[in-house]
Amino acid sequence: MIVSKPPTNTIISFTIFLVITLVVLIMNFMALMRGAFWYTYVIIALLVPIAILVIIKIFLRYKIIRMGNNQIELHFPVLGKKHHYSLKDITSWTENVVKTGRNSVYKELEIRFEDNKKLSFGHKEQTGYDRMVSYLTQKANKKKSR
Repeated sequence: MIVSKPPTNTIISFTIFLVITLVVLIMNFMALMRGAFWYTYVIIALLVPIAILVIIKIFLRYKIIRMGNNQIELHFPVLGKKHHYSLKDITSWTENVVKTGRNSVYKELEIRFEDNKKLSFGHKEQTGYDRMVSYLTQKANKKKSR
């Protein structure tokens, strides 16, 4: 069974970023209580949307993907959701490869299911990316879109 999740160092770095952001926000709210300068409002107005975006995109959308036994399981631990799909439920899948500069390549895997759900992630976003592509090539090659 192939288990894929975001790299640990990515989660750690975003957690550190959110802790620093929270400390700066608390300091600015305390300064706001004592009498604010104009830049306190600017800092709060910039940091709150950034922190909310990071929480939504990184932590609430945290997913663990398991492939094996002709099934794909998506698990969202923070939201408490699980989706199970058979390989027969795949309508199509593609791997997009984009050259981004000097000897650098960005790869993205997109899987579409019969219930109109779409799973997409890049090779730097999830571990086990190459193993998942080879598994899909081996088991569901007929459903690969070109």
